[in-house]
Amino acid sequence: MNIIYILFLSMILFTIGIYGVTTSKVGMKVIISLEITINAALLDVVGVAAFYYSTSVIVFALFVIAIGVIETATGIAIFTLISKKYGKTNISLLRDIKW
Repeated sequence: MNIIYILFLSMILFTIGIYGVTTSKVGMKVIISLEITINAALLDVVGVAAFYYSTSVIVFALFVIAIGVIETATGIAIFTLISKKYGKTNISLLRDIKW
């Protein structure tokens, strides 16, 4: 497979993720869009590594996946608590929370 296809797919996914982060006001949609963005960047890194036959990048990719899972779990926990307290998960409610 040509690397151009992988980079093009990564670019499309990254654009979709950034669009979702900048336009959404619902917390869960922002988390999903961030995950799409992180996975697009990871696809780019792994695709280039596979093109150059580098296997050491796979360890880095596993760490990025683990950090993404932790970030998603933390975000879901925060927005679940916000949903229980306020009944909505709008991003604008984050200003009302006293940290």
